[in-house]
Amino acid sequence: MYLWHDGNVKREEEIRISPFDHGYLYGMGVFETFRTYEGHPFLFDDHIERLQMSCAAIGIQLPYGREQLLRAVEDLYRVYEEQDLYIRLNVSGGARDIGLSSEPYAEPTVLLYAKPIGQRQPAERALETVRLARSTPETSYRLKSHHYMNNLVAKRHLFNQEAEGLFLTKEGFICEGLTSNIFWRYGNQWYTPPLETGALNGITRQFIMEQVPVEERLALLPQLIEADEILCTNSIQEVVAVSSLDGRTFPGLTGQGYQSIRTLFDQAVQTKWSRRE
Repeated sequence: MYLWHDGNVKREEEIRISPFDHGYLYGMGVFETFRTYEGHPFLFDDHIERLQMSCAAIGIQLPYGREQLLRAVEDLYRVYEEQDLYIRLNVSGGARDIGLSSEPYAEPTVLLYAKPIGQRQPAERALETVRLARSTPETSYRLKSHHYMNNLVAKRHLFNQEAEGLFLTKEGFICEGLTSNIFWRYGNQWYTPPLETGALNGITRQFIMEQVPVEERLALLPQLIEADEILCTNSIQEVVAVSSLDGRTFPGLTGQGYQSIRTLFDQAVQTKWSRRE
């Protein structure tokens, strides 16, 4: 695998990261995942904006701006002979003495992981409620951080390891998937859990809410089971149709809502830099 590491494209075996990096020792780090479409990094500006906000929230001084990070993506695209890529842009605190620190992290480790990704395909998955409640956010809102133990343990609870896990809050409200945001439809109206449940404000979630009327609503599992259609969304798979929830069948790929929202992506993935365009 080729990676971009603090300014240069390198093979994975050439990269050295300090064992004292606070990303490793304490989970002090944040990341963004996105993909390219014929070389275009879809909603790149939104991802960089959220990364900058996340770094500021936890005291990491990001040393690279938008143009430098875009050139890093372009460099990787060329190295991989212009194959479209799955990209993980990872920022960790950097090396520091053992012990909790309140000082800003002025020399973080910045990595872009990249691997070729296939062509877009319609996608559907089963959805399965996990028994473990969603943890509370790291700060006053959910960051896309290295803090993933809740997700990893919940993944082990799935009966069907190919399914997407559905998190509930400790109060029993719908929150989010292990790797996705959740939308559901009654008739022509779409709904999604409010961020107060602890759900991540996903970039794809924000894009859909700019394009389609969506109401944020607290909902319990019985209410979700009665929906006409359910979707999962993330920045790699865009929108995934839910084929079942805890054994109850849903329309999946044949759902009219899924087909309509996928068309929005068809029209946008090769051109849009931001959901606001």
